[in-house]
Amino acid sequence: DLVLLDPPYFDYKTGHRQDKSNKLSQSLVQQSRSDQLETVREAIKHLKQDCAFFFFTNWQESWWFQKEFHTFLRNEIIWDKGNWAAGDLQGSLANKYEVVFLGTKGNGWTYNGARIHDIWEIPRVGTNRIHATEKPVDLYKKCIEVATQPGAFVFDGYCGSGSSAEAAYLTGRNFLGYEIDS
Repeated sequence: DLVLLDPPYFDYKTGHRQDKSNKLSQSLVQQSRSDQLETVREAIKHLKQDCAFFFFTNWQESWWFQKEFHTFLRNEIIWDKGNWAAGDLQGSLANKYEVVFLGTKGNGWTYNGARIHDIWEIPRVGTNRIHATEKPVDLYKKCIEVATQPGAFVFDGYCGSGSSAEAAYLTGRNFLGYEIDS
C-alpha cells in the first residue's frame, strides 16, 4: 500500500567525533544509482495500483531520480530539518533541508485528510541517534498518514534505524523493512 525508500545518497562521515571507530564516524555502505533504480523499479512493480511511494534524497542527487521517474511524481516535498547539516563549511551555503519525492502508481491515488503544503518542518534527530542518517519518526508518520489508512501495508527497503517501523506501528499499519546494517 505504501513504499518508503531512503537509500544512501551521499558518503556520510562526521568530523565531530574524536573516536573515529564510532559508528557515526564510519562511511555508509554506498549503493550505485543503477542499483537504486532497480530497487525503485521493483518497489513500484509490487506497489498496488493507485498507491503512493516516498523517495528521500538531497538536492545533488534529485536530478537523476526525477529524470527516470518523472511520470510517477506528484510532489517534491522539502523537509525543513530545522538546523544546518553536512556540507562544504567554507564553499557552499549550509543545507537545512532534504528532498522527499511523492510518487504514485496510477492516477487514482488521493491523499488523506485536509490538503497540506509541500514544505514539512519536522526537526531532525539530534546527536543521540543510532544511525548516521536517521530520520525522525514524525517524518515517517506524516508520510504514512498522508498516504494510507490504518491496517495498510508499508514497505521500507532501507530501514536504517527502524524509525519507519516505529511510525508504522504507532499509526496502526503493517510493516516490512530491510536493512543491510545490523
